Amino acid sequence: MKVKKFRHIGLVVKDYSKMMKFYSEVLGFEIIREFEIENEDFRKGVGISNAKAKGAHLIVPGNNVEIEISEYEQKIERCSELSLSNYPGYRHIAFIVENLEEAYNDLRKLGIEFISEPICVKEPKNVAGFQFVYFRDPEGNIIEINQLPE
Repeated sequence: MKVKKFRHIGLVVKDYSKMMKFYSEVLGFEIIREFEIENEDFRKGVGISNAKAKGAHLIVPGNNVEIEISEYEQKIERCSELSLSNYPGYRHIAFIVENLEEAYNDLRKLGIEFISEPICVKEPKNVAGFQFVYFRDPEGNIIEINQLPE
């Protein structure tokens, strides 16, 4: 098998409305489609016999990678509310911004709490000048924003 193209990142959420508002209004994603699904093909494909979900695909304007936000009617609680950066598995998504300090300040004004202040990497030399900062969406998922060196 050879992967042809990256399509989307799937994010299962507890509160669809709250998360849609965060990703569209706070982070500026465009909603490109919304859906509700509960048919047998869907249930068979996801491996949940009574699955029913609503969801949406969102995109960063000017890009082609989508985020799929889904809320299942059949909810399962996580073992721990907050995952840590070093837990095995998919851990965070990252976005590039033009000015990290400006993005950081804009998000702080909106009440976003960050894991640290922005970091500018000095070592190793092959990534010197790379800047990043982590924060969480309303359900505790880690988001990283980056500013790439010139």
